[in-house]
Amino acid sequence: MPDSEPATRIEVNSEEFWDDLLAYVEDGRVVPVIGPELHTIVVEGREVPLYRALAEQLLKKYGLEACDADSPISPPDDQVPLRKHLELNDAVSGLSHRGKRVADLYRPINDELRKLLAAQTALPQPLSDLARITDFQLFVSTTFDDLVARAIDGARASGGLPILQIAYAPNLSEDQADDLPDNWSEKYRPVFYLFGRASSSPFFAIDDEDVLEFIHSLQAEKGVRPERLLAELRQRHLLLIGCNFADWLSRFFIRLANQVRLSGDRPKKEFLIGDEVTLDQSLTMFLERFSHNTRVYRGDPKGFIAELLRRWTERHPQRVAPLATTHAQAPLQPSQAGGVFISYAHEDVDAALALSTELKKIGAGVIWIDKTQLKPGDEWDAKINAAVKSCDLFLPLLSANTEAREEGYFHGEWIIADKRQSIIFGRSLVIPVIVDATFDPGHYRLIPDGFRARQFGHAPEGHMNEGLRNLMIDALRDLRRRRPE
Repeated sequence: MPDSEPATRIEVNSEEFWDDLLAYVEDGRVVPVIGPELHTIVVEGREVPLYRALAEQLLKKYGLEACDADSPISPPDDQVPLRKHLELNDAVSGLSHRGKRVADLYRPINDELRKLLAAQTALPQPLSDLARITDFQLFVSTTFDDLVARAIDGARASGGLPILQIAYAPNLSEDQADDLPDNWSEKYRPVFYLFGRASSSPFFAIDDEDVLEFIHSLQAEKGVRPERLLAELRQRHLLLIGCNFADWLSRFFIRLANQVRLSGDRPKKEFLIGDEVTLDQSLTMFLERFSHNTRVYRGDPKGFIAELLRRWTERHPQRVAPLATTHAQAPLQPSQAGGVFISYAHEDVDAALALSTELKKIGAGVIWIDKTQLKPGDEWDAKINAAVKSCDLFLPLLSANTEAREEGYFHGEWIIADKRQSIIFGRSLVIPVIVDATFDPGHYRLIPDGFRARQFGHAPEGHMNEGLRNLMIDALRDLRRRRPE
């Protein structure tokens, strides 16, 4: 522990602060860690925090109302006080105190979240602005919605690396847990959900106890940890925007993302953005005394992002990603030409993403490939049925990996697609694609019998050969001819 008080810190809103941050961003060494303060939606013409609206809808579902926690009047029994930035935690706690099991709230929260987001026609502008800065290679979300991924998809619609969404949860088994893949920076733009991603099962944090368990699991010796992600956080500068962590969590997270003591001589920095951070005197005093490499920006996170984008654009006018004409995420619709469902084993994700990129180049429309949407327990039977029934083409990827798996969720997808193909006449729904180097359809025994009657394609490591490319072009043209004007 240092024996003397630290020197007075430089005012971080100065030009030196911006010069430092922009230099690190340009080097590709900054990871944005994005919190709920940037996640807003429009309800009845008003912009409101997403998680405030979610907490209110959850309480309404069970016949309760939300009220402000700072009211001097004690609320009636049918009202639950909600604190700023802790609204969902307080709603969950209020329901728990009234006899509702917390374990039964994950599905309703997921349902209400989907309803709220489905009603939106645009994404939060700060998220879209942040996504336009193409020097950011990795994004970390501390919320369980997918607005960050939607923003990146919208801002980079004209091209760029595909998005890879990765959700962490301490209760996932080893074969379900995900981490950054090898050579990820050359292949993807990952969005890592540090506290899980919304589903019907308890794979995401909905209250303070969940957050504690996630953080405990990240630092525990046992269990499945995202080691590559942790390594990247420890090597790169962190830009924490609108996270509003509790004092203890802010300290712990910053320490977790460093290999040495915060007061030691360390090469990396953290930038904490938000008015709420500066109001936490205990945290501010701790950082001033022990973490001289942590900079606190005293201002509105939304205004900070607008200024960051302006300054970065002035320095790199040709590199800023063009803003998409619409930010709403288009759902998978059976009426869209070229809707393709790519079904694959977890180990073949690289091949699946490579194939998706090539399909888009030849005019395929919607590509259903989000591997995080079909987690076990997430009403996956219903989701698979809906997706397979709405797609125009179904591409099962066959490989040595699928042959080694007698059990797997992709097998369920294959069975449903095979049944649907049996009642479709005049065209092929299913096109099996071999992604191994050797093309040998007879080698694959763990496939539905109906697949054997189909025309196989070959895409080693996801790259289509000429025969498969021509087959897909013909299939897409045929779909467009069949679609009514």
